[in-house]
Amino acid sequence: MTGKRVKLVVISVLGVAAIVLMAVFFPKLIGLAGSVVRLFMPFIIGYLFSLLVNPLAKALEKRFRLPRSVCAILVILLTVGVLGGILTAIIMKIVDEIKSIYENFPVIYVNMTYEWKEISDKFANIYAMLPSGVQEAVDNLTKNLFDSIAGLADIEYTPIFTSAGNFAKGLPGIFIAMIAFLLSSYFMISDSERVSGAINGIFSERFRHKIEAAKIEIKKYVGGYLKAQVIIMMFTFTILFIGLSILGVEYALIIALATAIFDALPFFGSGAVLWPWSIVSFLSGEIRVGVGLIIIYLCVIFTRQMIEPKIVSKKIGMNPIITLMSMYVGYKTLAIGGMIFGPLITMFCISLYRAGIFDGIIEFCRDITRIIKNEAVMIKNQFKE
Repeated sequence: MTGKRVKLVVISVLGVAAIVLMAVFFPKLIGLAGSVVRLFMPFIIGYLFSLLVNPLAKALEKRFRLPRSVCAILVILLTVGVLGGILTAIIMKIVDEIKSIYENFPVIYVNMTYEWKEISDKFANIYAMLPSGVQEAVDNLTKNLFDSIAGLADIEYTPIFTSAGNFAKGLPGIFIAMIAFLLSSYFMISDSERVSGAINGIFSERFRHKIEAAKIEIKKYVGGYLKAQVIIMMFTFTILFIGLSILGVEYALIIALATAIFDALPFFGSGAVLWPWSIVSFLSGEIRVGVGLIIIYLCVIFTRQMIEPKIVSKKIGMNPIITLMSMYVGYKTLAIGGMIFGPLITMFCISLYRAGIFDGIIEFCRDITRIIKNEAVMIKNQFKE
């Protein structure tokens, strides 16, 4: 057996062994990695937070000639105070609206049933012309839908009290995690240069260069995409909230927030919510609401067309097929949240690829392909002889 064939056999065995090991141990490795990340989550968040606010701390230090430790405390108090206050106000408002929806759900259900009956009466003649099989399918769909909604109306307060009890039990752990986050943020901001030096000392110079390249690509690609989507979502949410409040729609905050999140999903947009809602409003006789929803949608589209070209770089967008695949795979693995995180994870992997993180793996695969190809040519030539 020639040296090339020996090399081919060894590489093939190693490749098969690697695939088997990945298939057997990969889920356990993912679980272990998740446990490690959860264990060190306060420190990871503290490090990311320090990276975010370090420029502000440096600016305060340079402008007012304050000690770095004082700047770190000021920056943490300012950022956590402002963001915490805003998030607390938003969360309290959302909780109030969810509580109101829960308390008024029986009335909402009765109103939905009444409006559906009115719409059904208007289309009774068209319904009568449909084939019996189609009529049966429509009846079953309607029945299942309203049975599900009625089931929600019968939910007791027990799950809420259970959730509240679990939250109360977890309060000591949350408090300790918050303390760990604040302290780690303080030390990482006040000693940012020493922390950076310690992290850099762990890795080789070549690996550090690749990490720096990866950080640049991730910041440009994933960071640019997230920044653009957050800005667009803020504009969309503001327009929706103001418009729905003018129309007198109940629970405008929750509806506007959910629609803004839905608007961020590729291939969907706010129209997937506003257009059906507008059609139902017209059919139920609420002409003012239907027209208002169309105007809100046009305002959202106009605003998006105005600001999107200015904040979204052409280099940020992904191929539509890749985006669709990442959303589908994300949905199959992580349910609804995967439709949002799927494209982000794909962008992250593309950023690492552009930074050359996968060059060694790609070169290894190319070597295997080249050896197999050469071996196939040699075998073919032997058969010809």
